[in-house]
Amino acid sequence: MDLKEFLDSGLLELNVIGALAQDEAQLVHKMLVSHPEIKKEIAALEVFFEQHAIKNAVSPHLRMGKKMERLFSNLAAEQNMQLSQTPLISGFSDSNAWLELISPLLPKDNSCERFKKLLRYENGVMQLLIVSSTDIDEEVHEDLDESFLILKGTCVCTIGNTSINMGAGDFMQIPLDLPHTVTITSNSVTAILQRVDCAN
Repeated sequence: MDLKEFLDSGLLELNVIGALAQDEAQLVHKMLVSHPEIKKEIAALEVFFEQHAIKNAVSPHLRMGKKMERLFSNLAAEQNMQLSQTPLISGFSDSNAWLELISPLLPKDNSCERFKKLLRYENGVMQLLIVSSTDIDEEVHEDLDESFLILKGTCVCTIGNTSINMGAGDFMQIPLDLPHTVTITSNSVTAILQRVDCAN
């Protein structure tokens, strides 16, 4: 393949975006060795793609930015958790660290079907420690982001027509406006339940 045919082939563009097959990548490497001026073409393409990406970038919704900021802040806070200032739970939360934190609060006996202990209630955030041996009836939330982190036990969370088996370490974010239930499949489930006002 001569240089002009190579430059018109589109292989350099695919190389810059990392979309070459192995044989195409070998051809690009071979052509670079034979024609060092191709490096300038690659540099120009990289600048073009970067400028195009910046020009056409879509900024996330302000609410998403706040959620991401909160997520990173809470991941840092989980490193030194205290009952007096619990971080928000997420899919990255360490269920073992949470279980260790709340262990002193767990009921000494299993005489009640559902034990609840308020952990946090401030700035539109409510967190509860829940130990339940009974199923959770259907709920729908229109203005609360609900999530939970399973610490012990197993259950099935049904959201709309979809059922998800859950166990220790699993996290679930409940979508707004969808009915959901929780069916306990072990003797009991210990979990952190969190509700965050959507206005936050």
